Amino acid sequence: MKIKSDGEEQKNSSPIQRILQWPGIIVGMISSFLILVVFGLIIYAIFQRYVLNTPLKWGDEMVGYLLVSLVMAGAAEAMRRGDHIAIDLVSSRLKDLPLVLAKLFGCFSVIAFASILGISAYETVLFSYNFGSYSNGYLEAPMWIPQLTILVGSILLGLVVLGQIVGLLAEVLKK
Repeated sequence: MKIKSDGEEQKNSSPIQRILQWPGIIVGMISSFLILVVFGLIIYAIFQRYVLNTPLKWGDEMVGYLLVSLVMAGAAEAMRRGDHIAIDLVSSRLKDLPLVLAKLFGCFSVIAFASILGISAYETVLFSYNFGSYSNGYLEAPMWIPQLTILVGSILLGLVVLGQIVGLLAEVLKK
């Protein structure tokens, strides 16, 4: 099975599918930027500690929050590009309709995961916001802010997978 490039995929996809893919592309760019921010923050913390002999007290906490943010942002883009780890022992032997059905099963499994994660994240964010929970570290950040990235990431993952489902259903209807 030939893997399509992003350009080929854009030409062969429906308008709905293209619209649902854009959030993944945008947060993929944000995720790439956050990697650079984390790298810069770590370099700055090393400089502070070993050159100026004044450790950066809030650096580790901020890096932790940014890592969660970049992973959740990158998950949607990785799903869009097909970069997630896949075990294709069975699906590599399938063709035509059974292959599309297997892909649909995978997509619906991801939708289920994203829904469970999103609901859990929503409840956590709501609780943290209503309770007024703050981090224990030096940042003393309201906890609902970093937790919100999990909710947004699960929604974006769901949107990207919905776009893939639309594409798979369009493929079935063409045949």
